[in-house]
Amino acid sequence: MRAGRDVAFITIGDPFLYSTFLYLYRIFRTSYPDIEVEVVPGISSINAAAAAAGLPLGMGGERIAILPAVYADDELRKALQDFDTVVMMKVHRVFDRVYGLLRELGLERNAVFVRRVGSRQQEVVVDLSSLLGKELDYLSMLIVAKNPSFTLS
Repeated sequence: MRAGRDVAFITIGDPFLYSTFLYLYRIFRTSYPDIEVEVVPGISSINAAAAAAGLPLGMGGERIAILPAVYADDELRKALQDFDTVVMMKVHRVFDRVYGLLRELGLERNAVFVRRVGSRQQEVVVDLSSLLGKELDYLSMLIVAKNPSFTLS
């Protein structure tokens, strides 16, 4: 553990936002407080996805929520009602359910699906209905803007 070597942990996105790195960081902070840990921030997938989709996350006094899509319907509904922009992470397994909720709230045309942002496999999808019933990528998210500043197309 203390062999005097430098060690790096590389992660996709920002190490302090929904990253596996956080579990290691917690261990080092509590079990090895004398070992220096330097964190180099990255560009979060959320910011990269918004840029790829051309969809601002927030303007002026707008409120933004970032949450795992695996929340129960009532919690997701409340977030979609209370915030101007909602970013849902880990949407791959619950997409059809979330899409149903967006339709119920009339927001299905105010959302964009982004997968593998920043990679060669990056895809931005505005027609969410085209994704129904499909197996989606783990590295995917939905950005829902109640009042998008720009037309999603």
